[in-house]
Amino acid sequence: MTDLSRKFLAVSDETDECRVALVYAGHRAKAVGAGLVILRCARSPGVGGWIGLDQDISQDAIDAARLKAAEHARLVEERTGTTPEVVVSDEDPLDAIHKLVREDPSIRQLVLATGSGRWGPGQLVARLGKGRPLAERPIAVTVVPGDLTDRQIDEMGGMAS
Repeated sequence: MTDLSRKFLAVSDETDECRVALVYAGHRAKAVGAGLVILRCARSPGVGGWIGLDQDISQDAIDAARLKAAEHARLVEERTGTTPEVVVSDEDPLDAIHKLVREDPSIRQLVLATGSGRWGPGQLVARLGKGRPLAERPIAVTVVPGDLTDRQIDEMGGMAS
């Protein structure tokens, strides 16, 4: 049984480590009977000064974000049996996280994965560590290694022995 008064939040993006965080969050949500929210932010460069063109580009970015988020949601459901809720935003990822956590009090934990290359922990993890608190209430932040294998994700998520 899923307790929708408790949800995990994970971010869908273009990084290699994103898949690790999503699947891990799906495992944890299933293990504790909680829900899972996948947040995807649309990247819209805009061209400035051309309102109609900017709107078309923005809509294309949102549509592309929805497709990628749906792909990630299917991956999570196939791997973990957890059916995530998908939220698409046109805001900066950190701003979108803050807004979503503020608006949905059932989100109790944010799951991120570190970058596994020479570039450090990853942009979102680094920015989150320097910024303001996520909400006026306690929010747990779990950061998992971004280079875990499928078996390691299953083990750390509590789904393998």
